[in-house]
Amino acid sequence: MDTLNKTIKKLSEAEYQALLQEVSGKKKNKPYLVLETTRKNDVDDSTMMELLQVNPSTYYTLKSRLNTKIAAILSKKVNNPIKVLMDEVARVPANLFGTNKEFSIRALKDLEKQLIEYDLSSELIVVYKTLAELHLFSEEHDHYEQLYNKNVAFSLAIGKAEQQYHRFIKTMGVYKLTLDNELLEELKTIMKQMQNICELYDSHRLFVYFNIIRIYYLCNVAENKEGLKSRELEIEKILQEMTQIFDKYNLDTTYQNIKSLTDFLFFEYYQKTNNQIRADFYLDRITPVIADISGRHIMSFHVSQFLQSKILKYLNDSNADQLSSHNDTLEKHYDVDSQEFYHFVTYEKFKAISKFYKGDFSGSAKIVNDLRNSISLKHYLHADVDAKLFQSLQYCIMGEDGLCLQIISSLKRQIKAQENEFSSVKVFVKLLKAALKPADYRKKIKKINELWAEFQDANNEAKFPVLNYLKLDEGLIRKITNPIKE
Repeated sequence: MDTLNKTIKKLSEAEYQALLQEVSGKKKNKPYLVLETTRKNDVDDSTMMELLQVNPSTYYTLKSRLNTKIAAILSKKVNNPIKVLMDEVARVPANLFGTNKEFSIRALKDLEKQLIEYDLSSELIVVYKTLAELHLFSEEHDHYEQLYNKNVAFSLAIGKAEQQYHRFIKTMGVYKLTLDNELLEELKTIMKQMQNICELYDSHRLFVYFNIIRIYYLCNVAENKEGLKSRELEIEKILQEMTQIFDKYNLDTTYQNIKSLTDFLFFEYYQKTNNQIRADFYLDRITPVIADISGRHIMSFHVSQFLQSKILKYLNDSNADQLSSHNDTLEKHYDVDSQEFYHFVTYEKFKAISKFYKGDFSGSAKIVNDLRNSISLKHYLHADVDAKLFQSLQYCIMGEDGLCLQIISSLKRQIKAQENEFSSVKVFVKLLKAALKPADYRKKIKKINELWAEFQDANNEAKFPVLNYLKLDEGLIRKITNPIKE
């Protein structure tokens, strides 16, 4: 499905009617036919061209114009409460040409106070530059020149921090797919650079950026659970302070669009430390906003982390309905680009895991198979091995012995050069082979249980642990032992 198709189907009814009115008014013209047909049906481009009776050039021009109209409507939807303040900043240069110099200076000083409060260094540069020019022949000129230079440096620091924030998100995603030590070192370097920037300036904006990635870092790198638990008071204090910042600066566009992240971070932290009561409290707070957050492209990393925390919750409570409780919402609102490997792999695996624990092994296997066929995981060995192992387990349960053995053979060749680093994989392959061999049912169950325990021990020590989301209870072990062929 192309961008136009997906976007039209995702629009709310109010947004769709606004678009329909803007592009066609009351006329049932070609744009109207494209919108109505796309909204109600799934049609390919050739069918649409035939319906409209136009050539490809005309059709693609029409699509391009519709995409532009949709972009304009959706851009107005973004929460941007600080627009009034930004409009004032845009008028700042005009103060140089005002008829009353004192009034211009007073207005700029009032604006300066608001911009300082909101930590808006780039906008302050414009104000101080103008104030310096208005004081060109007075002693205060040097003062405003210094403030101008200071805020240029501060603005560069904020820009650097924002770059490091996004670099962290990208690197953390790749690290979780590969468990590569070089990427772990890169994450440590990013954290150090962010800390250095924060030590130079007293800034609530830097505090927010640094602590979002710091909490993700603490929750996702090799720190034992007890060590993480010991930070509870510290993390609670940080996230409460962050919430206060979001509430205080309620006109800030960034803050108002990320303010729900504190609940996401609380949920991940408490899920990682097995504090299920507290985790469930924040899960309830996240549920009403998940449609909005998942519809924002820039929030995909946070949604991915949320989905992985939901899997941890399932490992604690075995509630398959809770695991898949947001799936319909995500299906409607969450659109992940396959080039964003971490987000794409995490979402597809989550859907497969949800089906697996609902007992739909065929549906789960198909999702994993489609995932492996839609993107190349050759640069993400750990993720590829994990996906193949999960898929082979499902084929084993389904009684598809041939497909299971085929993947096992591929896996063995793939990890041959790194067998010691994938020690738990070898044990799980033994488990699958034991399940496929004809044997006395009771002896087979005993053997599978022994190999499952051995796998868990090996996985805890492995450099590249796999299937961390797998929970083999008695029912699943019986299915593995005695597969039902469909």
